Amino acid sequence: MPNNPIIQLSNRRFLDLTTYLVVAVMYLLGTRELSNPLARVVTAILCAGFVFLYATVFHRPNFARYAAWYFAAQTALIAGLLALSLEGVEFFTFLFFLLAIHAGAVFPEQMAATWIALFFVISSLAYFALREAEIVIPLAFNASVFLLCGLFGNNLRQTELARRHNQQLVEELESAHRQLQTLAVTEERNRLAREIHDGLGHYLTATTMQIQGAKALLDNTDAATTAPTALAALGKAETLLQEALVDVRRSVAALRTTPGNGQPLAAAIKQLVEQSQATAGLEAHFEVQGAARALDSQAELTLYRAAQEGLTNVVKHAQATRVTVALCFEPGRVRLSIDDNGAGQGAASNGFGLLGLRERVQLQGGTVTIDSQPGHGFRLEVEIPA
Repeated sequence: MPNNPIIQLSNRRFLDLTTYLVVAVMYLLGTRELSNPLARVVTAILCAGFVFLYATVFHRPNFARYAAWYFAAQTALIAGLLALSLEGVEFFTFLFFLLAIHAGAVFPEQMAATWIALFFVISSLAYFALREAEIVIPLAFNASVFLLCGLFGNNLRQTELARRHNQQLVEELESAHRQLQTLAVTEERNRLAREIHDGLGHYLTATTMQIQGAKALLDNTDAATTAPTALAALGKAETLLQEALVDVRRSVAALRTTPGNGQPLAAAIKQLVEQSQATAGLEAHFEVQGAARALDSQAELTLYRAAQEGLTNVVKHAQATRVTVALCFEPGRVRLSIDDNGAGQGAASNGFGLLGLRERVQLQGGTVTIDSQPGHGFRLEVEIPA
């Protein structure tokens, strides 16, 4: 939108009423001294033309295109009224006052001032034509009224511009609100994806390994000897599936409670380490460094999921025989580290699980560090403020 546009008022009810009332009253007062019937008819036609132009052109949606023509035509009509009835100059000059309000309302300040100055000059010429004496006071009065009318019209204009600006702000806020809603939905979907992957994926990986082990044992020719071991593996798989079901329910419920079935964080992570040792045959160690303390539920959940993801990667990819998990409580922060002696995954470990873990930790204002080179094991370190 231009900086100084020609505008159209959206709420014109007060201005409409004022315009029609002033024209009617000024016609009645201005024609009292007219004795010529033809002059009365012409005056009525000119006043009707003023009202017609206001009702049709001033209200057009594309008024800005016709604004100059509108004010020129209205000026000509009022000038005709003044020339036709100089005795009523005091009354018909009020139509110029009315037109000054219109100009102040729709035009930028400089353009409105130009039109109002033209109205003042024409009305002043009418006074000069009527009488030469005592002209100063009427001109001073007219100048003051034109100034006040212009300021009133400009006030209407500023009110309209402020309304439009507020409307634009409201639309922008509504648009931003819709975008935030979309982002919130996307964030929630990503969060649920992380929960399902980090929780369910951990249990399913361990369960798959148990079932694969049981199948291998049952395929052995000496099935009678291996059956008890296979049944034990299947029993572990059943237990893991039950735990996976509990974990899925907890994820769908948005996981607002402490992970690990209400256990302290250290105990919950220790249980994960023990499960990995039992299901994958790893030599697993867990240690707590520093004075353990209670954390908020989101911080505990983040560290718990980090331990799940790290141990799942060790079981699935590392080809490791030993893993060490350390939970370190330090002033203002907590650090979880997982080290294995496996084959390593290279520097670019960008699977979905690690991506989800990074997102989760970043939401807590923390960092994820991965140190891994082929043949030199894998180290995952998660640190969050807590």
